[in-house]
Amino acid sequence: MKQLTLPEIRQRLLGILIELNDFCEENNIHYYLCAGTLLGAIRHKGFIPWDDDIDIAMSRPFYDKLQDIARHNDVFHGHYKIVTYQNGTTHYPFMKVLDTETYTKQSYTNETNENSLWVDIFPFDGVPADTAERRKLYQKELFARKILNLNFAKVGDGKTLSHKLIKPLFIPFAKMYGIDRANKRIDQLCRSYGYDRAEYVGDINWGDYDKEIMKKTDFDKPTYVTFEDHKFKTMSCWDQYLTDLYGDYMQLPPVDQRENHELKAWLREK
Repeated sequence: MKQLTLPEIRQRLLGILIELNDFCEENNIHYYLCAGTLLGAIRHKGFIPWDDDIDIAMSRPFYDKLQDIARHNDVFHGHYKIVTYQNGTTHYPFMKVLDTETYTKQSYTNETNENSLWVDIFPFDGVPADTAERRKLYQKELFARKILNLNFAKVGDGKTLSHKLIKPLFIPFAKMYGIDRANKRIDQLCRSYGYDRAEYVGDINWGDYDKEIMKKTDFDKPTYVTFEDHKFKTMSCWDQYLTDLYGDYMQLPPVDQRENHELKAWLREK
């Protein structure tokens, strides 16, 4: 297999995004650039120079619509595949779109179900307006998320020595709880407040209780930004969103904080 360079990896990722954009337009599904991808669009007009992934967000109604499509046919435009834990094709509680012509290896996880270049799709759900109530909801989800991550963590991997030593002790208990049960718990918590009746929305699925929180009326209103010479949608309140997430987001972070997935990728043999 031919190993891809970082520019080639980014070109394949952009290809996923472009094809997904067309597919969503064909099916009247709205999505937004979010997280580091949106930051890259605003600050760099494309990929953050040291980054190697793409993140997008969908409101719960559109997310569920895409998920329903994937239940019947999870492949579109030739070699792009939608994976979702409901179909048993990913162990994450959010959807991904894979470029199945590629093969990947990652340094921080033992995941085996999705080994192609991918774009992450995060659902945004209704959240409580009260901060204390919201914190409790997110704490419950974070507990289930930690159990989930332990199910496919690499033994001996960790930021500190104590973390590396303690992690193996908890992995057997996490595996007893199980990936499916953890994902169902996360999904239940994400849906618990309801999108339609909420004043505020946020990323319960994979976010923090005090970040990526915005009024639903602002989130539901789209605008366009430029990413790698293409126009894509994002939420109208992108400035406040990025400020809450990154602070002074136009300021480059210190060199030691410029992290990526340490991704290695190859083209599959045909």
